[in-house]
Amino acid sequence: MNQEHPKNNSIIIRQQRKDQHLRLGLSLPDGPGCSCFQDVLLVPEALPELSITDIDISTKFCGLNLKAPLIINALTGGTRWAAAINARLAEVAKRTGLALAVGSQRIALANPEVVYSFTIVRRINPDGIVLANLGANSSVDDAYKAVDMLAADGLQLHLNAAQELAMAEGDRSFFWSEPIGAVAQEMSVPVIAKEVGCGLSGQTARRLLELGVSAIDIGGLGGTNFIAIENCRQGKCSSPLNSWGLPTVWSLLDIMAVNPQAEICATGGLRNGLDMAKALAMGAKACGMAKPILAAVTLGGIQAGVNFVEQCLRELKTVMLLVGAKDLAALRHKTVLFGGKTWNYLQQRGWTSSQIKE
Repeated sequence: MNQEHPKNNSIIIRQQRKDQHLRLGLSLPDGPGCSCFQDVLLVPEALPELSITDIDISTKFCGLNLKAPLIINALTGGTRWAAAINARLAEVAKRTGLALAVGSQRIALANPEVVYSFTIVRRINPDGIVLANLGANSSVDDAYKAVDMLAADGLQLHLNAAQELAMAEGDRSFFWSEPIGAVAQEMSVPVIAKEVGCGLSGQTARRLLELGVSAIDIGGLGGTNFIAIENCRQGKCSSPLNSWGLPTVWSLLDIMAVNPQAEICATGGLRNGLDMAKALAMGAKACGMAKPILAAVTLGGIQAGVNFVEQCLRELKTVMLLVGAKDLAALRHKTVLFGGKTWNYLQQRGWTSSQIKE
């Protein structure tokens, strides 16, 4: 009797899970928690003394020169569908000059047959900025392999304890500080610690920076919700833990208050250029989006993805002109006002916006 090898069965299950993540990520709404960008207000400048052609949105993140402060953030890999999506995303990145992060490469390290679903991004965009991705418990050897696989310019280490706990087959032990520190110390490319939808506190960010990571990717509450996705995979789409985490705005403020010089990528529910402008004004060096670009290329193809990115960047430039900021450094010095739940949050923490932006 033929019996399927346990390793092959594990890979098949992982591939099925990745495609389930894509389907549910596209079909489920954001939240149920909110990112709280609606609580943030930028003060208009009615006499900007600028032309839209004067606006410069280039920046540096982790020493990498970015044409625009937007990263197509970690999405997928490991299946035929994922390969097709990554091919489209890579073409969008190539045409718009954006950096691109792939999804977790763990499946490719376990199964060389699916490496192509990741390396396709480098084949299509040989000169672009590409970020590799692995879990926070990865070894130095695996980190080198993931980076070498893509000739990557940086490495994301994703922090997903809540997702793992919601996943029936997920991990139940999380001792990540030692492997994160080892990878951060050994790699020659920047290492970015990335949450996947629950946000990071300022104190946790400080611990990560002390371990040697180059930057923090917030991955705050309010966007794609992997707890909800995992619960829906098990047929229980309603759960009190679907709202677990810090809203993206609160997480950004928390990190900036404790680590004002930190390199931060703001992700989690950003959906347009206005959201980007608010995050950058609060102190983020870059912004990340995943689901909106995924939806664009899945439903409308490469050109739809390019159109969405260009629209976001036009909106960012428009907002910068309307507050009188010629570049991102000037934007960071503009006044930011807070209302709603975010004002209550700042009061409870005993902070002012000026303290956070110092």
